[in-house]
Amino acid sequence: MIGRVALAGRWGWLHLVLLAVSLSPLVAGESQQAQEPWKPATRQWIETVAAGKRLKLVNPHGDIHVRFGGYENKVEIVATIQRLEESLPGLTVTFRRDEAGLEATVGPQAPSGPAAPAAPGTSKPRDRADLAVFVPKGVALHARTEGGRMDIKGLESDLDAESVKGEIRIVKVKGRVQARSERGNIAVTLETGATRESQEFSTRTGDISVHLWEDANLTARIATSGEISTDFSLQVERNRFEEPGKHALAVIGKGGPELSLASKRGNIHLLWLPRHFKRDEAEKPAGEAPSK
Repeated sequence: MIGRVALAGRWGWLHLVLLAVSLSPLVAGESQQAQEPWKPATRQWIETVAAGKRLKLVNPHGDIHVRFGGYENKVEIVATIQRLEESLPGLTVTFRRDEAGLEATVGPQAPSGPAAPAAPGTSKPRDRADLAVFVPKGVALHARTEGGRMDIKGLESDLDAESVKGEIRIVKVKGRVQARSERGNIAVTLETGATRESQEFSTRTGDISVHLWEDANLTARIATSGEISTDFSLQVERNRFEEPGKHALAVIGKGGPELSLASKRGNIHLLWLPRHFKRDEAEKPAGEAPSK
């Protein structure tokens, strides 16, 4: 086992992820015959990635769940794979190394073993692969999904997350954070003083929710044609015939690194958290009532 994460904590979390996947309901109308191969199987990989390098995760076939992986230069990936189409090649994870670091991609397995790229014009198989990934300190992460959800917590390095329509949720990242989505929502709690670089979040139609701790020092720039809600003072400029039609500026605390929140039509929420606030509350989707 890699890292210095407590064994019970790590595998307790992983067990919950795998259990949630295995209890997912079948697609309505699936026959009894199709239910048998649906049972999920798991595969595990441990790869070496040096601090200062990058790990790129590409999963167009499911979710990505990321947690802190300790202080050794080891990346651990556990894939939960569900088979729905036995006649087609199953999914696997293929690795490629370059000067930047390591790239891990989920795709159909070729007869000889490694993943094969989809032929032009072919439809994506219904098989599903959800990744649980443990990333060590100092390894920057670039993660991409299509419709799958991303849940990233506790990373101690820079993060670049990208999705087409999947939800992106990020908390407790000690590094620069950037996230983009076409139609999915983005929910983030930013750590104070984690980076002096600019941080950027953008969508086309998805909502963006960013929570900042009360000791944050940032300069936020907001652009959208949707609704803007915030706990901070804003200077707003409206351009009726442009898209996005509203541009706002907020100087938070003493000001500082730029925080960019941009959407064409999505709603943007920039919210304040007191230090005694339970961190788990910041992970709830926007609009959900806090627990009492």
